Amino acid sequence: MYLVFARKYRPLRFEEVVGQAHIATTLQNAVKNDRVGHAYLFCGSRGVGKTTMARILAAALNCEKGPTADPCGACTSCRAIATGDDLDVIEIDGASNRGIDQIRELRQNLGYAPARSRCKIYYIDEVHMLTPPAFNALLKSLEEPPSHVKFIFSTTDPQQLPDTVKSRCQRFDFHRISDAEIIKHLRFVCEKEGLEPEKGSLECVARSARGSMRDALSTLDQLASFDGKNVPLQQVLTVLGAVETRRLTETIDALAQGETGSALSIVHEILFSGVDVLDFADQLSEYVRDLLVASYLGTDDELLAGAAADAETLSRQSEMFSPEQLLYVIQVLREAKLRARRETTGRLALEVAIVKLSRLDELVPVEQALQQLSGPAGAANPRQSQELARKAQPAGSTVSKRIQSIREKLQNRTAAPSRSEDVQAPEGVDPAKLQQIQGAAADAAAMEELAKDQPLLKAFVEADREFGLSPVRLRRKQRPAEETLPDNTPRKAGGQ
Repeated sequence: MYLVFARKYRPLRFEEVVGQAHIATTLQNAVKNDRVGHAYLFCGSRGVGKTTMARILAAALNCEKGPTADPCGACTSCRAIATGDDLDVIEIDGASNRGIDQIRELRQNLGYAPARSRCKIYYIDEVHMLTPPAFNALLKSLEEPPSHVKFIFSTTDPQQLPDTVKSRCQRFDFHRISDAEIIKHLRFVCEKEGLEPEKGSLECVARSARGSMRDALSTLDQLASFDGKNVPLQQVLTVLGAVETRRLTETIDALAQGETGSALSIVHEILFSGVDVLDFADQLSEYVRDLLVASYLGTDDELLAGAAADAETLSRQSEMFSPEQLLYVIQVLREAKLRARRETTGRLALEVAIVKLSRLDELVPVEQALQQLSGPAGAANPRQSQELARKAQPAGSTVSKRIQSIREKLQNRTAAPSRSEDVQAPEGVDPAKLQQIQGAAADAAAMEELAKDQPLLKAFVEADREFGLSPVRLRRKQRPAEETLPDNTPRKAGGQ
């Protein structure tokens, strides 16, 4: 009977468990020193070795040569435990046996001695699925079980467990397995099975597993069925729905050079080859993450063991961006993924992100922007703001030049303004408003010249009516609550 790789290459000894040495060492020493607890709680994500470790611990306690930290794996008890068929190691699925009736039955069987082994071991997988009444019924037995009974619980969601249960167990947290360790174990399996993986194929499998050894072995098992001997990279990409590394490299090069059209064309080809929008956003984010790590730690660091690109490409592209730009790229891609998940046209969100990222050279650092708007002490710099506003005005505008002249006079006046009483208000101009403008003039001659320029004077009045700006002090007027802005947005009373 054919066994899948995940079962065929399941570890039988503590030291064979990949990536969980901190737990294996503790349990080995507990068995050696006769300090095995009566209840253990194994926490961790899927495929990291929780069930495997529970079976090895059970074998260590019930091995014919034990209790021993190194079970033989050949005796009747060890072989039955490895296949899950031992009478004295009861494996229970917490999702389908979650009620109080099942726990009552379990409690009734606790008093019976083991059939042939030293210990009766109850292993409950996904224990967080038990109902609150079931947990309450288990508490007393969990705290003081018979001397021949051991409990082992495993869960992917320890937050759902009651504190009363966690306090009665020794807790072990299983880590996600690194890409380097997964790749090493996959190579071992390929050697045993006579498989010849193409360069980059195992790295791609390890990245897709996201720390789960079982996921990686399941993918390798599927790929082995394709040819029986070879593991081609293209087949790996097809099975996983992944993007070829060359296309990711081309995308980053196009973004670095500001070639928006090229970047959009590459993304179009990738998406129409069958790659999902969310998967592409994830893979491009991980690629940029590798560039960020390379910029700080170099291309030889173990954190880049499963990187998609080679060391030369990582070194070249990491120098094309600053760390701040790489962080910005990752942030934009993550936001695009969230929007793509919520919207029906996820491709649009991704394309907008690509356009934004192709214009990285137009971004201005926050410190530089603040420096342009503020003086050395951080206070507002009116003179610099005036200069920026002057540069933003259309060249050759007579009205703009006159307004700038009056503004400079308002800022630089030192004497009290004179007033020409005999100047008459032009038609359509409120005399009171004319007096305000008179008070803002630096001298009578300037006021007389302004009074003769009726279009400019009316422009002052029109600006005051439309925007609420006083031409004397340039202070925003207080508007009633019912008044609205030009875009029909209501303005609150007293708002600035």
